[in-house]
Amino acid sequence: MTGAEGAPSERRRGPHRDAAGRIVSLTDLLGYVLAGWVISMLGLVAFDGLFALLGLGEFGQVTGWLGVIYPAIVFVEQFRAAADNRGRLAVAPAAGLVAVVAGVLAVGVAGGFAPLVSGGLGSLVTTVAYAVLWHVGLGVTSRD
Repeated sequence: MTGAEGAPSERRRGPHRDAAGRIVSLTDLLGYVLAGWVISMLGLVAFDGLFALLGLGEFGQVTGWLGVIYPAIVFVEQFRAAADNRGRLAVAPAAGLVAVVAGVLAVGVAGGFAPLVSGGLGSLVTTVAYAVLWHVGLGVTSRD
């Protein structure tokens, strides 16, 4: 298959980004950070299982809040890419505060489970809430 100039067309890999590098659609952002959350959680499960096998603790006792590691890297990247939007300075902390509160409430609901599970739920809720609030907030602040 060829593009308009006769050169082979390139397949898009990863989320669709604008010229500054910001992920354009909410569904792409959610898909990207959720995939990152799953990767982070799989890593936590692997490390926690290894430590449990080595007798360095019980399985499930590592905090699932570490599941926000990869999504946080994506969000920092998105903050940098939105440098032309001055509203980002208000949106980022506001979205962060609301998202963390929602995550803490989710942990409270799942309080009877192991820290890996309850913290994982908290990190998931925080990740999704921040992605939605960030995307919508930037859309609102970029309107003229």
